[in-house]
Amino acid sequence: MFNLRLKNRIAELNSELETFKRRINILEQENNRIRAILNSMVEGVIAVDKDTRILSLNPTAQSIFNISQEDALSKIFLEVFPNNDIAEVITQVLNRGELVSKELALVWPVQKVFQVNASPIFESAKISGCLLVIHDITEMRRLETMRRDFVANVSHELKTPLTSIKGFVETLLEGALDDRENSINFLKIINNHADRLNTLINDLLDLSHIESKEIILKKDKFNFAGLVNEVMLGFKSEAKKKEIEISYELPQGLEIIADKSKIEQVLTNLVNNAIKYNKEKGFVRIYSEQLAGKVRVVVEDSGSGIPAKDIPRIFERFYRVDKARSRQLGGTGLGLSIVKHIVELHSGSVGVESTEGLGSKFWFTIPR
Repeated sequence: MFNLRLKNRIAELNSELETFKRRINILEQENNRIRAILNSMVEGVIAVDKDTRILSLNPTAQSIFNISQEDALSKIFLEVFPNNDIAEVITQVLNRGELVSKELALVWPVQKVFQVNASPIFESAKISGCLLVIHDITEMRRLETMRRDFVANVSHELKTPLTSIKGFVETLLEGALDDRENSINFLKIINNHADRLNTLINDLLDLSHIESKEIILKKDKFNFAGLVNEVMLGFKSEAKKKEIEISYELPQGLEIIADKSKIEQVLTNLVNNAIKYNKEKGFVRIYSEQLAGKVRVVVEDSGSGIPAKDIPRIFERFYRVDKARSRQLGGTGLGLSIVKHIVELHSGSVGVESTEGLGSKFWFTIPR
């Protein structure tokens, strides 16, 4: 009888052990699923206890704040992330037991903009910690700012010539048509502003098309020196007016594989700027340098140069070093941005070397 009861008890224990093992296995599987989800999240996730000691953080959080898990676990949040803004969000959650959502622009430990969502962790109906979900929205805010600036710039660029056109048309309608000499001058000014609007709209369409990444490049092998010669001939008359000497030093056999019409647009923009912003009796020189697997083309001028503070922004849309002078000379502020995007479509890069008062060297690279 005793042996029978013992066997039954052993059987029960074995059954309970199997059940326990199954439960452990289920928990391990669930834990692995949660870990896989956390590791694949693009948001940073940090869990802290009620004393704000860090319980866990996923790889994204480690990457955002440039810290390892070993250096963070079990430490007070502020010791690891010395940022009072996030610490205050955690304190609010632990005190109120409610979800807190805030957009924070941080300077330390990283300079970025985050959307921080913090929720309480409950254990036996009591707050036992806080879970932070941190989404990096720096790029999104940057693009929004760029969009706002772009709309403001386009509006301004369109409004200036339209205001002038409207003003001169009203003057003509009010009787200036009878004054033949002045009316012809007014019509010439209106025509110039109309040309400026047309150029601006064409540049906007070009830039929009290029930035859409939907453009298909028609790449062919062609003689680069021959293309430069064609572009130079187009500016011969304009250069002669300012007595600017144009020259190019390129290997006659230099061939590249690229979209010829797009590279011509790049050269036209750079040479046009080099002449337009040059001094009387100055020079424009184009030459190339052979680099590993690519060719570097330099357009050098003897113009007024670019202040150091403006160089990092020179390829931005609508950015001008001298706004008044650029508009006066007919610039739209989009040429260099178009240059940058075309070259990048060819897997190349652009840049400028300039010293104020000593001219500029605009360059771009194209893979051989």
